[in-house]
Amino acid sequence: MGSYGSVFIMKLIRLRGFPHYAWIVLVGVIVICTVSTGVRVSFGILIDPLAETFGWSRGGISLANTLEYLIGIPVVLLVGRLAEKINTRYIVITGAVIFTVGMLLTATITQLWQFQLYFGFLVGGLGSASFAVLLPVLLSRWFNQKLGLALGFMWLSFSIGPAVLSPLMSTSIEVSGWSQTFIAFGAIGGTMILIAGFFLRDNPGEKKLVPYGGLVQEPSTGQVASQVESLNVSHLTRTKSFRGLVAVHLFGCFGHSVLLAHVVSMAIFAGISSLTAAGILSTVMAASAISRFAVPLISEKKGARYTLTLAVSLQTIPTLLLLGASDPWLFYSFAFLFGLGYGGEMVGFPIFNRQYYGLNAPLNTIYSYQIAGAMLGMAMGGWIGGALFDWTGIYTWSILVSVGAGLLGVMAALLLPSFKR
Repeated sequence: MGSYGSVFIMKLIRLRGFPHYAWIVLVGVIVICTVSTGVRVSFGILIDPLAETFGWSRGGISLANTLEYLIGIPVVLLVGRLAEKINTRYIVITGAVIFTVGMLLTATITQLWQFQLYFGFLVGGLGSASFAVLLPVLLSRWFNQKLGLALGFMWLSFSIGPAVLSPLMSTSIEVSGWSQTFIAFGAIGGTMILIAGFFLRDNPGEKKLVPYGGLVQEPSTGQVASQVESLNVSHLTRTKSFRGLVAVHLFGCFGHSVLLAHVVSMAIFAGISSLTAAGILSTVMAASAISRFAVPLISEKKGARYTLTLAVSLQTIPTLLLLGASDPWLFYSFAFLFGLGYGGEMVGFPIFNRQYYGLNAPLNTIYSYQIAGAMLGMAMGGWIGGALFDWTGIYTWSILVSVGAGLLGVMAALLLPSFKR
């Protein structure tokens, strides 16, 4: 009876012109990404309040940010494999609970290690990292048409979240205090993620549906088309496309993490006011919102080699403008061009995986390796950028290392197999 009832309801929905359930899944994904990324990426606004309130060193506080990525590496690798066997909805709900507990515990901190553990380990690592690998793959199963558009909206939420929540959290800390802010944002944000998670379904078959756009033949490259029967992880990790995509994410994220972490300090070091310097990072995020939305649409048509070569080049070459820069217009010119490349580098991977391997491949596992490479690059780049300044007293070497990593990413992108429909 339950099965007949479910079929009847789905037919009724279609007859009454309700949107395809894929769009409901997309809304749930956007809510989860907006809340989790908005809180996690708002880390920068927490440094000054913590330093002033507790007298902690900025290096010690920043270690929590590094922990987010280092803990995230084993988390995404584990979750990528689990997601092939366990329903995505259950993993997201577990993440929502961990996120909420971590935020509520962060409201009680009195010691530096507590902040590093509660916010870095729980909120940013265990609570949020799994979403990065699960949700893009989930959308790739629900959309055969408009996948680029769906991913564009999802990635756009990665910019909207910090843009909205950062000023809200900063204002709340000033008005209501540290504890009340994290209690409120933890309870409300965790509840929103939890509710959105209940609406997620692993694939259209759970709703007696086909993907949005119908069942279509998946594109593939000649490299894997002849071996589609052996779509297992051990085989795929030996393919040129797999190694190349991981390398692009590793070097691309290494290169842009140096600049995301230190470009404001570079501008202040060059004699630019702190208020003007802060606007540089805002420009990067605004420009990245454009490419986060547009590049998935390009990825569907052009494939990995073209799209990633363009994106990584665009985030790398403008970095040379920072060598010896002292005028604000140079920093802002860099910020706009770099932001377009930075936002475009990360957003097409779920599409590329489907193009190379098809829907029958273990897409969560494949994507988890790519995200792990990205997190390793983010963790290393941010730290090395500061360490080189400490050792040399100038940012020149940090800039050159960023450019070098970006060029390695461009080379890896150029070596990717061509995309053939």
